[in-house]
Amino acid sequence: MMPFFVTEPQERLNIEIEQLRSQMVILGSTHGFLHPDVQQCSQELDLLLLQYYALRPKQ
Repeated sequence: MMPFFVTEPQERLNIEIEQLRSQMVILGSTHGFLHPDVQQCSQELDLLLLQYYALRPKQ
């Protein structure tokens, strides 16, 4: 297995992902996980995760 190095853009995305994930959990706990705000947050999180994995080196 090749070593995996985190780049600055990945680190920034990782921070955004963790912040959005925390926000989604709080919203879900407050409004329920089917609330439109939670669903919107989940979709934004999906986009950030796709961007993060696109930056990872291909194995």
